Amino acid sequence: MEMWESVVRMVSALGVVLALILGLLAIARSAIGRRFLPISGTPLVRILADHPIGSRKHVMLVAVGGEVLILGTTATDLVPLGTITDPEQRRQLLANPLALRIPPSTSGVSTDTFEKGHRAV
Repeated sequence: MEMWESVVRMVSALGVVLALILGLLAIARSAIGRRFLPISGTPLVRILADHPIGSRKHVMLVAVGGEVLILGTTATDLVPLGTITDPEQRRQLLANPLALRIPPSTSGVSTDTFEKGHRAV
């Protein structure tokens, strides 16, 4: 009889410890989720378009803080290619990125952010 009592005590103690661990895990997940994941609102960085131009090479339109940036990406680099400066195109891209096709040579594209020595991806 004494053996069954100690088995019941051990199993109930194990249940209490497991319940405490699971409770702490749930609290930690909710606290981390609130800290690192946005609860509501628009994200700070949005990828508007992504077009592959080669093996692991892409040209991307990215919205950051109301600006629309043109970026070249490779497996190891991120190269700024320019910005969309035309307010109408920027507004249309931010509203619906798939509705507007930007031709390769547009007056609303600024390439003054090219860094010396970098080539287009």
